Amino acid sequence: MRIITVFLAALLLSGIASICSADWKFNPVLVYQGSIESNSFNISIHKGVERFEQKTGYKCTEVVTSYDIGEYVECIGNYTEQGYSPVFMLYGNHFPGLVDFVRRYPTTRFIVLDTVRDEPNMFSFVLAEHEGSFLAGVLAAKATKSNILGFISVVDTPFQRRFLCGYRQGAKYVNPDIEILEGFTGDYPGSWFDGNATAALANRMMDNGADVIFQAAGGAGPAVLKAAAARGRLGIGVDINQNGLYPGSVLTSMVKRTDQAVFAALMLARRGIWRDNYKRLGLAQGAVGLVFDENNSGLVTPEMRSYLQNVRNDIVFGRISVHDYTEDEVCP
Repeated sequence: MRIITVFLAALLLSGIASICSADWKFNPVLVYQGSIESNSFNISIHKGVERFEQKTGYKCTEVVTSYDIGEYVECIGNYTEQGYSPVFMLYGNHFPGLVDFVRRYPTTRFIVLDTVRDEPNMFSFVLAEHEGSFLAGVLAAKATKSNILGFISVVDTPFQRRFLCGYRQGAKYVNPDIEILEGFTGDYPGSWFDGNATAALANRMMDNGADVIFQAAGGAGPAVLKAAAARGRLGIGVDINQNGLYPGSVLTSMVKRTDQAVFAALMLARRGIWRDNYKRLGLAQGAVGLVFDENNSGLVTPEMRSYLQNVRNDIVFGRISVHDYTEDEVCP
């Protein structure tokens, strides 16, 4: 594996041809925004790349750009022009002019996470965050003493509201009268890593009675968990297991096995398998769910675990239907 950090577009053009394998048919590149280590979503993606490399011995190209969306798009364009394929668009739901961009390169394969478009050279891997978030809402409703919950994210998009809507549905499945406060910090350079903004929002919610707050805020999310712990409230982590960040104060983590999706995408691409343009991974595939370990064992009773397992089974077998906000931008 080779990771390249890029902050000026001119740097992208040096030494590119020698980075990846000489196999022109499979020459993947993954471009991250911000950093890998400080963003739970990026960490999970990177784990999928590492697993693929260990399995196959093939070395992928991973590139890190700044937070600026313009630089990110330019970086994707530069690597596409250089003949890399497949090109991973890790933040497809935030990519401006996604369809027009993909259509400019009809011979390039694009793999997109969490965004579905009907384009012949675009292949989408979507994780059912709403199903995992439903379980997070169920557990939060079981744990709350105030009957006021919180949800915090960054950019207000249908994709982020998929988390919120699933969380809301789960909480109201337990208690139809429960209140869910919601907040988004906004779209600006570095917003996904602005812990000051998310912590401030968390504190305002706690001032208004919230005692369990679910954060789906990338690199800005751990600040919510810290703020909740400092005031004796509970937070819920996301993407990866964040229970250990503040043991005894993180109720659970709604993990997304993005690593599974990335690993599967790389394996299929390497084998030249492009049978369909859309794969959905949810509770039934073990791609989303809650984490229980020694760090939250004192917060979740056996009765809660049993109840959650029954709810999970009902979702998997279709007895409970969890609405996906992105289908119609409505949360029932």
